[in-house]
Amino acid sequence: MSKSLQKIKKLVVFSKKDIAGTNIVKILIDKFNFSETGEAFDGFPVYGKNDISIACGKNDAIYLDYLNIFKPEICVFASRHRSESKKPTLTCHSPGNFSTPGAGGNERELSYAPALYLQKAINLLKIYGNNIPYDVSFEVTHHGPTNLSFPVIFIEVGSCEEQWNDLSACEVAADVIYEILTRDIKEVPTAIGFGGPHYAPNFTKISDKIAAGHIAPKYAADFLDREMIEQMIEKTVPRPDFAVIDWKGLKGSRRRNIIEILDDFGLEWKKTGDF
Repeated sequence: MSKSLQKIKKLVVFSKKDIAGTNIVKILIDKFNFSETGEAFDGFPVYGKNDISIACGKNDAIYLDYLNIFKPEICVFASRHRSESKKPTLTCHSPGNFSTPGAGGNERELSYAPALYLQKAINLLKIYGNNIPYDVSFEVTHHGPTNLSFPVIFIEVGSCEEQWNDLSACEVAADVIYEILTRDIKEVPTAIGFGGPHYAPNFTKISDKIAAGHIAPKYAADFLDREMIEQMIEKTVPRPDFAVIDWKGLKGSRRRNIIEILDDFGLEWKKTGDF
């Protein structure tokens, strides 16, 4: 492994198997004048500009758990989003599994979630995606890779092949990736989140007020013991100032369990309705 690759500060990753990721990165390279560095990863050339590098993996993004040969301060995956609804969607999230892996990563393991980058990304997706007919939302923490030693964010275009080939949507994602990696990140209160459905509408709604790192949805509530909540706290970067609960998005018994653990950790909690 080249020592110069280990010095990369900001890393963009995509999979050669991913149509949307490939389109996003092609736009990123062409629009912002990235060039080959002479280095290679996984058999593909690495591109660079200033302190940003772009690497391609031969496996699907959720299985790129061998990226620890890099040591960046932030890693952004340009990726497709897939759902049965096929609804045009722009989304972002960090990876992790609250229980048995459904798609890559390790059981009951979370990645490092860069809350301030996530907030910047979701708010820019709202702005840049305003002129195209796409929903914009957070997704909760899910899928792999989970074992990377640096903060990871996925920025995705979905939800089927039609949108993966929509260059207007892919350009929005490319613009957002470039801006979050080249502009200053604003310091705002950081949080972890609990409750609600997969697309986290109440957390998306308050994204201008707080920076959410890991979000555990209602369907993961049965797995939220002390160990998992401690991971949410320790692997949200910067460390969360408080927790936010989607009050109506959790059963009362699950809320009480979560609040008891949060109180034990000394972490203040609020409701999404407080913002």
